[in-house]
Amino acid sequence: AVTLGVLMLALYVVSDSFTSQWQSKVYQANPAVDQFQMMFGVNTWAIVMTLFALVTSGELWTTLAFLRLNPMAALDNLTIAITSATGQLFIFYTIKTFGPVVFTIIMTTRQVFSIVLSTFIFGHTITAVAMLGAACVFGAIFNCIKR
Repeated sequence: AVTLGVLMLALYVVSDSFTSQWQSKVYQANPAVDQFQMMFGVNTWAIVMTLFALVTSGELWTTLAFLRLNPMAALDNLTIAITSATGQLFIFYTIKTFGPVVFTIIMTTRQVFSIVLSTFIFGHTITAVAMLGAACVFGAIFNCIKR
């Protein structure tokens, strides 16, 4: 289970790193593309992949039945979709306007801020290894900026 978790985390990091770089290349190659078009393209693929996963796992009808029986869950999904779409617009605008490195700095800073806030609000601890990891990440990012 641990190996699968590490593999999934590695896949997430690689995919996340690829996405903003790829979007930046699309914006550079096609200056007329705006954040709405990028959002449409990315979300269309996300819908196709999610639908494929639901159909192949046999969970599509179960999910639809759950949402039909629990209207508040459907409302929660709608709320998450709206806030997520709003966030995506800011993400795509930031990547197009400032580039993927600035976006990475913003997102990494947000994550670090969330972790620090979590230590104060919920009493979580930050280990020395975690601090070293954060220092490595910021070092790599600032190295990219310097170049």
